[in-house]
Amino acid sequence: MKTRLIVITCVLGLVLILNAIPSFFVEGASANQIVLTKTGQIDTGDAYDLWIDPENDIACVTCGYSGIKIFDISDPHSPTGIANVSSSLSGYAHQLVVRDNLMYIGDGQGGLKIIDVTDVSNPVVLNQYTGDYAWDVEVIGNTAFVANGFMGSGDKLTVVNITDPTEPVLLGNHTTVGDATDIEIVENLAFLTTSYAGFTVFNISNHTNPIQLGQYEGESTSNAELGDLEIVGNLAFLSYWDKSFKVLNISDISNIRVLTEFNESLSTFSVYIEKDRNLAFLCDYELGLLLLDISIPNQLSEVARYFDGGKPCRIEVVGNLVYMTDQENGFVILEIGEISGFTVGPEHFLLIGGLAAVIVLIWQLKKGRKSGLSAATLNT
Repeated sequence: MKTRLIVITCVLGLVLILNAIPSFFVEGASANQIVLTKTGQIDTGDAYDLWIDPENDIACVTCGYSGIKIFDISDPHSPTGIANVSSSLSGYAHQLVVRDNLMYIGDGQGGLKIIDVTDVSNPVVLNQYTGDYAWDVEVIGNTAFVANGFMGSGDKLTVVNITDPTEPVLLGNHTTVGDATDIEIVENLAFLTTSYAGFTVFNISNHTNPIQLGQYEGESTSNAELGDLEIVGNLAFLSYWDKSFKVLNISDISNIRVLTEFNESLSTFSVYIEKDRNLAFLCDYELGLLLLDISIPNQLSEVARYFDGGKPCRIEVVGNLVYMTDQENGFVILEIGEISGFTVGPEHFLLIGGLAAVIVLIWQLKKGRKSGLSAATLNT
């Protein structure tokens, strides 16, 4: 009976070791921990959004009532100012997009602002297309789609023909449920976050006649104002300004479903998805910049955090550099680094278990040999 137990233990130990070794060496016994380090900073005032041109080392930053500031970022440790564009009397520079040397800005009460930045040292305002309060803008071809809405009035998607950027022409307004604050366009779909009322989805294949396809209602309460939306494939990453961060399945626009929530954020203003690293960057007014692993979308986990007392607003990632606007600290540049660490996975427990079984086997054999020798000695 004892011999049989030893044989079983031996076989079990070998099985565990053989199963553990491939995983141990293929996956490795160590993992790299992400760290964020500040490399540069420049005070801009109320920094809101940004656009990065990595080829020409240019950063354009919207700064609320201070308008737009343009920086040379060839030295990430010391960004330098190139030009400023003052805000209009009633304007507040929110989000921006740049297409073919033209900058389009959601300029608050100033509506849609269009600036020629062919010469970044001498930007020229082409038009201040007034209308309802403008938060965000996206441009497809010769059409600008503007998210309008403020304080429960003027809630709409505005479509503007910009064939001649000096004389934009209104194509139409399309009502949304709640203040339209952010817009994302993917192929022929436009997703508009609407404060207190989730987000609205439009089919914009016909620019002059967008058709509403669906509505995600969110939490629909006065303390659940939406902040930002990012679309990746069939997933929507949705941040609340004072609520949780959600991942939703949008494969069926008529039946949008929540996959998971990250409730540890306190005041997430915006989200940025870095697909190459499978990371979501959350700009949280209370906690700083949070990095979440989204490789398994329904199992979010925090992997890094950066907080220096500021209020991060929006970011862009280029290579190992994070360009960030901050309501307190202005325009900030961070570097993504890694620290080697040790992680324990299932393969390690298999290996330890197998080795333990072998050690027990050897001990039993030695014990049995000593017992045999002792018995032989006594018999003689």
